[in-house]
Amino acid sequence: MTTSVLPARRFTMPRSLNETLSQPGHPRTASDSGRSLDLAKAIAKGFTAEQKYPLMATKDQVKGGITYAAQDKLPKLPIPELESSLKKYLAALKPLQSTQEHAETQQAVEEFLRNEGPELHERLKKYANGKTSYIEQFCKFHYYYKLDILT
Repeated sequence: MTTSVLPARRFTMPRSLNETLSQPGHPRTASDSGRSLDLAKAIAKGFTAEQKYPLMATKDQVKGGITYAAQDKLPKLPIPELESSLKKYLAALKPLQSTQEHAETQQAVEEFLRNEGPELHERLKKYANGKTSYIEQFCKFHYYYKLDILT
């Protein structure tokens, strides 16, 4: 039987931060690395406004800026069928609910589908007629409402 001998590794105890900082020496400064505020300013002055802010160059040319440049060319956001939405809703909730809670939710969904659901869905379709997005106004309202609360 052959045995192999592995070399022993020795570790030194790391020094505390306090010990390291109390050692003589000087920290590196920006000038040691060839960096300075004046040099950065000089380099920045060498760029044109279009190079510094490439997205702002097209802002005046495109209505709504670059973000909404092709907004009119996009297809309308379709309104999903009510039954399909409710099935997805139930499927999303199922792993989060107990059996009893899920049964109660299913019952509430069925009641909604029998009563006010179809009428609200039709009202949403009428509201969306002629609009590019049926949820845009609601999203904006929600966003600005939150901003009002925070300020």
